[in-house]
Amino acid sequence: MSLSALKDLFARRRAKATGIWRLGQEPQRTIFLEAGDVVFATSTHPQDRLTHLLVERGRITQAQLDYALANLDPGMSIGKNLIQMGFITQRDLLEVARAQVERVVWAALADETHEPAFEARGELDATTVRLPFDTPVMLLAAVLNLRNREVLLEELGPLNQVVVLEGRRLQELALPPDLSRLPGLLDGTRTLLELSRESGVEPFRLGSFALFLREIGWARLHELPPLDRRALEMALDPPQTDLSPALPEPPAEHAPSLFSEIHASQLPTTNLEHLSEALDHLGPEDELPETVPLLPDPEPPLAPPLVPQTTPERALPIQHEAFGTTELPEPPPPPEPLASARPKVLLVLVLVALAGGGGYWMWRHHRPPVAIHSLPVPPAAPVHPVPAPPPPVQAPPAAATPESVPALQPTPQPSVQPPPAPAPSKPVGPASRAERLKAITSGQWALALAQGEAQRRAIHGTWTLRLEIACQGATVQHAADLLARRNPDLFLLPMTLRDGRTCYQVFLGSYASEARALRAARRLPAPFHTEGNRPKPFRVAEIPRRQ
Repeated sequence: MSLSALKDLFARRRAKATGIWRLGQEPQRTIFLEAGDVVFATSTHPQDRLTHLLVERGRITQAQLDYALANLDPGMSIGKNLIQMGFITQRDLLEVARAQVERVVWAALADETHEPAFEARGELDATTVRLPFDTPVMLLAAVLNLRNREVLLEELGPLNQVVVLEGRRLQELALPPDLSRLPGLLDGTRTLLELSRESGVEPFRLGSFALFLREIGWARLHELPPLDRRALEMALDPPQTDLSPALPEPPAEHAPSLFSEIHASQLPTTNLEHLSEALDHLGPEDELPETVPLLPDPEPPLAPPLVPQTTPERALPIQHEAFGTTELPEPPPPPEPLASARPKVLLVLVLVALAGGGGYWMWRHHRPPVAIHSLPVPPAAPVHPVPAPPPPVQAPPAAATPESVPALQPTPQPSVQPPPAPAPSKPVGPASRAERLKAITSGQWALALAQGEAQRRAIHGTWTLRLEIACQGATVQHAADLLARRNPDLFLLPMTLRDGRTCYQVFLGSYASEARALRAARRLPAPFHTEGNRPKPFRVAEIPRRQ
């Protein structure tokens, strides 16, 4: 069993033959060709007759047909008799005649048992009926209508063939919606299996299309070396590639402590070397006393000293010159007793400077809002220790006055009153179609989701149509571009997938019933009806938020 009739009829098409092509004896199918184009066809099969098609397509009833056959005018055809009786119109007759020719051609190409015969002629008789047909479209529909997978794959060959187009005639052919992406992929680098996976077309239907291209002479098929089973499985279902592991975090930088910096000051290349050099060159007026009193002995001043008073020192170049050079002048050898006490003196100076700076900062930020010099001076503490009596129970402290402000008492922080609760705002009304479309096409996803939520509230009691679920903005914008000329009623709602990702649900319109939503779905452009991407009606109140 083979498709010999299909191959012979396509060969007559490629040769642009003119004549009568017949298949079978009785019943018989006859096709009239003119320069390779189908112009008419007849058949004696009961299923291909004009009267059967008129009843099958609902143009007339069986009772009307029986009445017409019983009252035929012998001088006219059955079609003219039906027109004269008023059962059909001339337009009905023309449409059913075209459908009859297409059915005869489809049935002839699917025949697997009979051998065809061709009677070549210079031109057809003038009495031959000629109807306008797009022969490549008719032949493509016939091949796509084949149902015997085994015979078709036998004629086609293995699925590891690549398709190489010849000429640009395929671009002029009106293809079905599911095959519209294929012309851009037929560059001779993809096998039939790869084309099926990338375009989403079922492999058997893609094989029928490739057989049509080869037999009509618009493409050539080249077989690649045979694939092993593992390679075939990988082509049909490629494994997911693992993500590369995360890069290791850089080690945290170690911050040196104060004591480590003081200890490093003994090295000749640190900034603190300048401090040691300055200490070695102190003059007689800058020498430190043997004992440094922490508190002053004279009469108490008018205000308690909040900041320790220290003798002003000369400015030392700590962070200005050591970065540019490591060649420092050779310091003179210090006296032996002072050299041994240098780290201790340096530590005392650093601690005194830190204590003085901290006290000055506390005095600047926590002083009370009164004049310090107007406060009473507390009495000096006794020199000899006196045992203190147990503290009595005191009442809660009263509000501070200028006459009773204790020394070093922290000022109370002002109480912060919480801001008044905002008045509940009214929900934002739904945006117009143009505003929602502009937010989607311009990539303003937060605004588009807010507008979609407002639209969902506005059409809560109706039905809507979900076009797709997309996780990439480019996919959503592509769907909007396909409908841009129709002023679409688009809106977006979020959906949380099982893996935790949040994607976009693309909805279109509001409808009074599910039936109206389904009728609107059938009027959508072809890309919305491809395999795996079918629009689905939803009641607005039952739109899911999670997968």
